[in-house]
This record gives sequence, C-alpha cells and structure tokens, in this order.
Amino acid sequence: MHPFTWFLILYTGSGLLAIAGLWFYYEKREKRVFDVRRKRRVFHCVKCGELYSVRKKDVSSGQECPKCGYNNYELSF
Repeated sequence: MHPFTWFLILYTGSGLLAIAGLWFYYEKREKRVFDVRRKRRVFHCVKCGELYSVRKKDVSSGQECPKCGYNNYELSF
C-alpha cells in the first residue's frame, strides 16, 4: 500500500477515537449530574409558600421549612 493510504487510515481512525472519547466523557458527566438532581426531594410550604429541596433518602415523615419551621410533605407530580 502507499504511504498516503496509511496516513488516511490513521487520520480517520484518530478522528473517530477522539469523537468516541468525547462522547464517553460527556455521557458519564451527564449521568453524574442527573443522579445528583434525581436524589433531591422538592417541598412546598403550605404556611409561607416557600419552595425548597432536600437531599435526603427518607422524608416520609415530612421536612421542616427553613423559613418558618412548618412540617411539610413531599410534592408528588
């Protein structure tokens, strides 16, 4: 084969590897960010109208409002 053919194969292969590497990096990054947001629980205070979120696993007994201290339950969509 000619040297130009090898150059073309290596040039195209390195471009494809770079695109695959970027794809892999951004996919992992997006998954990390989404997991952090998914673990948050959103609350709306009935007393003062404050919207707030908490990063807790078990909030079945409710969560106190940071503004007025009223015990609220998780919003369901």
